[in-house]
Amino acid sequence: MSGHLNSLSDEVLARMAQKGDRAAFELLCERTLPAVYNRLRALLPPDAVEDVTQEVFLAAMRGVRRYGGRALFRTWIAGIVRHKVADYYRQRSRQPEMVPLNGKTNNATARDSWEERVAVRIALLHLPAHYQEVLLLRFAEGLPFIEVAQTLGISLEAAKSRYRRAVAAVAREMGVERR
Repeated sequence: MSGHLNSLSDEVLARMAQKGDRAAFELLCERTLPAVYNRLRALLPPDAVEDVTQEVFLAAMRGVRRYGGRALFRTWIAGIVRHKVADYYRQRSRQPEMVPLNGKTNNATARDSWEERVAVRIALLHLPAHYQEVLLLRFAEGLPFIEVAQTLGISLEAAKSRYRRAVAAVAREMGVERR
């Protein structure tokens, strides 16, 4: 039976999970965990990623019956990720901010790299959702442009164009001049 489930699309598994099929839901979680985890790594401080990942899957378990199938399951779970990230920052009553270095490294290159990652994370959080989505699909999930386009329901050229605009927006947020 497990082999049979592996051959099914996420959307078919979601419909099965809506009817109470626990194995289908577990396989959906297994399939989407890497993408969810990588998205959260891109958006949250490292110490929050595992907890928020768990919250995403708990929300998915509670809400799978409301998945309408109008979008890809991947898109639906990405919406839950966005909501949980917003909840994380709202519960802490703060905007994303630079987290002080732990002081364990004196290596200037490592510090600069860390600071750059935090700056990119902050810039990303200030972008409109459609720009965040294209960048997360491309970088956090590692999808090629054709799959980004399919996930977003847009043409390949539109996906590439949106990606270029999103990269330019990140550069503006970070105060980097692009030529």
